[in-house]
Amino acid sequence: MRDRSALRFCRVAILSVAAFALSARSETLPRLEGASLSGKQVVLPNDAHGKIALLVIGFTKKSSHATQAWGQRFKKDFGNDERYVVYPVAVLEDVPGFIRGMVTSSIRRGVPPGEQDHFVILFQGEADLKRVVAFLIADEAYLLLLDAKGEVQWHAHGLFGEQDYAALHDAAKQLALR
Repeated sequence: MRDRSALRFCRVAILSVAAFALSARSETLPRLEGASLSGKQVVLPNDAHGKIALLVIGFTKKSSHATQAWGQRFKKDFGNDERYVVYPVAVLEDVPGFIRGMVTSSIRRGVPPGEQDHFVILFQGEADLKRVVAFLIADEAYLLLLDAKGEVQWHAHGLFGEQDYAALHDAAKQLALR
């Protein structure tokens, strides 16, 4: 039990240090062009300008569980605050063209209509995005927290955990204070 608490503390401390280090240097998000599940063209970071935006990115079908968990938790805490927006992003560049419509339809069926405007499907830009998120493990969620200017101020990846979420929550709160 004591070892678990120490491990949790170390994980939160590492994520917090990483968030602090990233806040010292921001990175510009490459232009990402895609379509929302509602059919609207989306260009990030442009469409998020003026908001603190969390991009919750998945590169595989298996990553959808992790991305949903992160996005839902963030929406629970910040969803009623107009300064924040969440963009779930499914990267489907490797999906063969002849089945992309079926995959997109399948994703659309799992997303409530009120959330489809911000759920982005990308068919290009995967290599640049993987570089920005420091891609390592395919089935995890990748998180980018953008400031109101569209600069990446915090990033992480992994499966959802309350102790890991604390670092994201703190980073988002700090951006609102700027």
